[in-house]
Amino acid sequence: MGSSMCFGTPITSVLPRFLPSRAAIQMLGGDSVGDGSAYFNPSSVDSWVSNAVSSLTVIIQQYNLDGIDIDYEHFNADPDTFAECIGQLIKTLKKNGVISFASIAPFDDDDVQSHYKALWKSYGDLIDYVNFQFYAYDQGTTVSQFINYFNAQISNYNGGNVLASFISDGSGGLTPENGFFTACSRLKSENKLQAANSNLFREYIGAESDSIKFSDVPISSGVEFHFILAFAIDYTHDYHPSPSNGKFNVFWETKNLGPCQVSSLKDSSSNVKIAVSLGGDSVGKGKAFFAPKSKTSWVQNAVSSLTDIINQYDIDGIDIDYEHFRSSPEMFAECIGQLITILKQRGTITFASIAPYKEINSYYLALWRKYGDVIDYVNFQFYAYEKLSVSQFISNFKEQASNYGGGQLLASFESGGGGGLKPNDGFFEACNTLKDEGKLGGIFIWCADESQHMGFEYEKKALALLAA
Repeated sequence: MGSSMCFGTPITSVLPRFLPSRAAIQMLGGDSVGDGSAYFNPSSVDSWVSNAVSSLTVIIQQYNLDGIDIDYEHFNADPDTFAECIGQLIKTLKKNGVISFASIAPFDDDDVQSHYKALWKSYGDLIDYVNFQFYAYDQGTTVSQFINYFNAQISNYNGGNVLASFISDGSGGLTPENGFFTACSRLKSENKLQAANSNLFREYIGAESDSIKFSDVPISSGVEFHFILAFAIDYTHDYHPSPSNGKFNVFWETKNLGPCQVSSLKDSSSNVKIAVSLGGDSVGKGKAFFAPKSKTSWVQNAVSSLTDIINQYDIDGIDIDYEHFRSSPEMFAECIGQLITILKQRGTITFASIAPYKEINSYYLALWRKYGDVIDYVNFQFYAYEKLSVSQFISNFKEQASNYGGGQLLASFESGGGGGLKPNDGFFEACNTLKDEGKLGGIFIWCADESQHMGFEYEKKALALLAA
């Protein structure tokens, strides 16, 4: 690539929602250094990996970075050596909990592609994103050419999370003025401009048992792991709970799931994050309704009360799980959308998810249509369906992937019963099929409380599938 493509040039990629909404990345390599090209030039695999792990760990910790991006563009090493050095580096940094994700930044040059394809072939399971440099194509690329290029790279990096990209100075590829976003819209409509597989595992905890502990649940270092505390509800916390217009109270069992336990968990497991789920099916002996008095008052109360809870428990994100409504879908969308937006803007949370099921989709789709850009995960309750076969589950999954186009959709089951597709009836077979197609956005389980007496058998299987 010419000098206009060098490291430091303003470049933009269209990021699917799988990428954390706030993440700092260390780019390695680039086009040039000083007055010359920056070469990948290891003396040996072992020495390069050892030095890279040591020096990058210092930099990553000093700057509180989250991941690394591989952008070497010139090579004094064969493709297999490059693959081993970079693959072992990513593997070691992830295993040590130093980074949570890694990306690569190839472009369509025979030498460059040979090196990155060798890396992908041996270590593609460790690479989360492919920042393909589509702006390295000739200036004046058309919309149809861009789409053809994109499809070719999806094939080259099969199962990968390929991002569309442009260079802001307009020196190559397809520019925004000439149809970049038109091309992205077409790719999105074909369900291609979205993230591929994710190793995200999520589990609800605390709704049904006062004995369940974080430490009871198996955790794998090979996944991104979220505990979801169930629930915080905007109801009064008394003998006859009643709606409190956005003033949330803690309703999960805090005996073993309190601030001290959260702190201890995070100290011991760097890949674990904590979310709190809002709403749920019931409170006390009745249904838990979404019942705002007004949009403004509800949002104001919710931001204030949730900020206190989030700070007290060192919570990272929120999950929206209202299932009963005394409002219109539009009111629900505005209240929840503004709540998430404000909490993210203030840095109170780093992610948000929703937990719809088919019968209440009208509310969540209204939210998605207007505020989908601030929603990171879709915990669709597939166990709310009647009993499903493997093919029916996959069909329903794809239907909801279309409904929540561009979203990170997780497969799910209920460990203690429920409907949908159960683990013993083919759930993991369905997940493997979706994974093979690059469509599995993760797995979530309702819930740890119910899994406790089964020894977390299915959690172990889910973690193994996602970490593979």
